[in-house]
Amino acid sequence: MKSVTNLFVSFLLVFVLAFGGIPTATFANSNNETIKIVGDNEVVVDPTDFVLEDGDTAFDILLKVVGEEHVQYEDQTWGKYITSIKGVEAEDTYYWAFYINGISSYVGADSYVVQAGDQLTFKYVDWTTTSNSASITVIGNENTIFEPASTPFIEGATAFQLLTVMVEDVDFSIHEQYGPMIHGIGGVEAEGTYYWALYINGESAQVGAGSYVLEDGDEISFKYESWEPSEELVEEHEQGVTEEEQAEEKQEEVKEETQPSFDQELVKTSVDAASDYILAGTIGEWQAVALKQAGKTIPNRYLEKVKQEITEAEGHFRNITDYERYTLGILAAGGDPTNFEGYNLVEAIYNGNVTRQGLNGVIYGLIALDSANFEVPEDAEWTREKLVDYLLEKQNNDGGWAWDLSSTSDVDTTSMVLTALAPYVKSSEMSALSMNDNHVELAVEVALEFVAEAYQTGKVDNSSTAAQVVIALSALGIDAHSVKFTSDKGSLIEFLLSFQNSDGGFDWKGGDESDPFSTEQGFRGIVAYQLFMQGNSSLYNLPVNEVEQPEQPEQPEQPVVKQPETEEIEEKAESAPKKDSNSSTEEPTSTEVGATKKVSPEQTGDRLPTTATNTYNWMLLGTFILLVGLALYVYARSKRMNV
Repeated sequence: MKSVTNLFVSFLLVFVLAFGGIPTATFANSNNETIKIVGDNEVVVDPTDFVLEDGDTAFDILLKVVGEEHVQYEDQTWGKYITSIKGVEAEDTYYWAFYINGISSYVGADSYVVQAGDQLTFKYVDWTTTSNSASITVIGNENTIFEPASTPFIEGATAFQLLTVMVEDVDFSIHEQYGPMIHGIGGVEAEGTYYWALYINGESAQVGAGSYVLEDGDEISFKYESWEPSEELVEEHEQGVTEEEQAEEKQEEVKEETQPSFDQELVKTSVDAASDYILAGTIGEWQAVALKQAGKTIPNRYLEKVKQEITEAEGHFRNITDYERYTLGILAAGGDPTNFEGYNLVEAIYNGNVTRQGLNGVIYGLIALDSANFEVPEDAEWTREKLVDYLLEKQNNDGGWAWDLSSTSDVDTTSMVLTALAPYVKSSEMSALSMNDNHVELAVEVALEFVAEAYQTGKVDNSSTAAQVVIALSALGIDAHSVKFTSDKGSLIEFLLSFQNSDGGFDWKGGDESDPFSTEQGFRGIVAYQLFMQGNSSLYNLPVNEVEQPEQPEQPEQPVVKQPETEEIEEKAESAPKKDSNSSTEEPTSTEVGATKKVSPEQTGDRLPTTATNTYNWMLLGTFILLVGLALYVYARSKRMNV
């Protein structure tokens, strides 16, 4: 019996030592709760963190932080009335006002149960003086969910805080990069084409509710809207337009209808001439894309060059745009960028640092992912939703975008963003992806006005910019020969073609000397327009080339090769895109010899971390050992009793 007991104790000791140090998972709130007390023009208690316990009211927190001896109050029928904090007494016209996240509370401090992340403020206020205040209204699909109500606020409060304090049942999530995203209010969820739009003083907001800092007198409204205009709204618009305006609109419609179609043969001649110029020089990724879409043959030397560059770099590049342009070029040349020389370039995009190079990385990241409709895992660093949201968030008030994220928009960047967003216009799946409640269609509409005005006022003055606009319009299904994009220089496509020289190349701002950079961009522009005239899709629509592999003769059975241990694989792992099973140095099985194995996008990614997997296995083993020990103990005890 003694030996059995010792064995059991030994097992138990090993179990405790093995698992006693395993940390217990906790779900801590990342936002600190703070309380601040402000007297008459002075701070009585600086912002102080506190430990929140379940069921704590704001009054409980006040007593904990300040001390019960420093808080005086009276019990009234409606609750506790605070008469003094730290010797500052509520007397004459002064009282202690209570604010939740910068918004005056509509309940007493002893009635409000504090939530994680709350910022509590007790402020000594003179009720005879005018304080900053803002009103809020929430309008659902068919009725008003929250009637207009005004409330005081303190400096720094946001529209989102006003909503969550004043209105019950707000469904939202906090995006680590974009902040609060509203999913529902009063049980009315944003779904389908509907979303919760923010209005400030009757105007559609250009920033998210979490980013807009309240100003005195603001009228904040949250409206449940669809990005698709209803028949009623169309009728109201028509009724609200004067006869003169209606006549002008009809004239514009007539102009659009009577605008002669552009000469397709002229475009074809232009494309052929530019192709000859391009093929005589160095072929890069952008040239390959345009050649592919123009129906031309891409020289084999291009793909061989790319293979060499990617192999030498071991699939790792410093700039995210390298992965993006290689992805497009490889697709154009008939390759598969998810398994190119054993590297998955597409995975490097959706798990890469796409914002490192300003807006370009985001723009062409989205374009590359959509080029062949690549599958993106839900847990990717950059899903399509995140990329679209990021672009919408960075739109400037003038409707455009800037490559360096400044407030000075430029036509080139705006056009590239429009090209990236083109697949999502009128897409129900993207109806409410933006944290600022602006749908893609609205953002595109405003941006088109920015671009059209730029062309009409002469701000588009070179072939490269003109080409980017043509690419964007063509992707959106808009004719670059339309009235809206016509100025004293002619239509936009005519303007672009005016830079093409007799050698087939393009110059930048006029003259007869072509240069490779201007030609590459001009070539993409005219090819995009040719695709538009033919009724085809975007310039960057490049499906993976599905080449049927010939059947291979049956190979003799190969010996089974032992796979390396997990630890060995992890030691060899690198931060660069990983080679998939096709690039393994192990001997292939009989089904793989001489054939190209098709690998799904999920198979080409990095190996997922085995977080806590072994821990749970050991815990199960330990539990089993513990049960065995107990069984032995009981058996030995019963045997002894029977002796």
